[in-house]
Amino acid sequence: MPPHYAELPRPEDGSGLPLAWGVWGPEDEIGTLNRITPETVAAAASEIREGRRFNLNLPLDEPFGVALESPHRRRTAPSPTLIADEQPGRLIRDDKLDSFWLQGSTQWDGLSHFADPYHGFYNHAPISAITHGPESRNGIDKALRHGIAGRCVLADLARHFAARGRDWGPLGGRRASAEEVASCLAHQGVALRPGDILLIRTGWLEAFRAAPDAAARHHLIRGTGNAQDYSGLSGGEDMWAFLWDQGVAATCADNPTVEVWPYFPWKPTLHWAIARLGLVIGEFFDFESLAADSAATGRYTAFFTAAPLHLRGGVGSPGNALAIR
Repeated sequence: MPPHYAELPRPEDGSGLPLAWGVWGPEDEIGTLNRITPETVAAAASEIREGRRFNLNLPLDEPFGVALESPHRRRTAPSPTLIADEQPGRLIRDDKLDSFWLQGSTQWDGLSHFADPYHGFYNHAPISAITHGPESRNGIDKALRHGIAGRCVLADLARHFAARGRDWGPLGGRRASAEEVASCLAHQGVALRPGDILLIRTGWLEAFRAAPDAAARHHLIRGTGNAQDYSGLSGGEDMWAFLWDQGVAATCADNPTVEVWPYFPWKPTLHWAIARLGLVIGEFFDFESLAADSAATGRYTAFFTAAPLHLRGGVGSPGNALAIR
């Protein structure tokens, strides 16, 4: 069993934060996904009762392709080309994507996405090994080979806060603490188990879809005054400890960053925890249908499966996720 959060070593590097390198061995490249085991997956199979499937992925051209031009400093929506191949007795269509950013829509962040400013990439991976190809370290392909599957638990923060009059919205940098996430789950009647995938509905996607035009959608991506002031989970040690001690294998949200944004250099953030804890996160997931079903049925768990792209050394990947009930 991994040590409790309070038992993790805290090197004298000036940060005061724990470093979980070596918890799953010196060669580990998948971090908290190690909490997904044959036993947790087999137990989660009982979540499939009616065979109802919920797509958790945005179209590849959302959100950046339906906002004003250049909502991100470099990422854009992919540009598809449809290719016709027609000969006597044969009618074929093929297609390709240009400008396909692997973290441009529903996405996984690989453990090579963010480095720790003191120690570098997760588990002693040298910068020279953050590359594409078979010699890469911490690539998204390692997550695929391990397999992302098991029980998911939805924390519908948007509905929970609305029912209790909590000041909340997709922008404004509102912060959901670990205590508030735990309260949300308790009111929903569900508790986390080791190996769970935690789904966080902040309401950002609902607001994005309700926006009347491209300019309004652009505002939700760029934030107030271009500040990217997204509401989300606390990135502080309260959330680090909560996710670690609850045994969460991965945390996905419907907003651009999972955590409250902007973050401040040299202060704890969940993105910093990618490197220090091996934390696996996903962004821009679509929980709207799943959450509506949960609100109607009172059931906030499901079987979850996702298959990141098999790109050796990939820094990220489309989500490719389903929830099944």
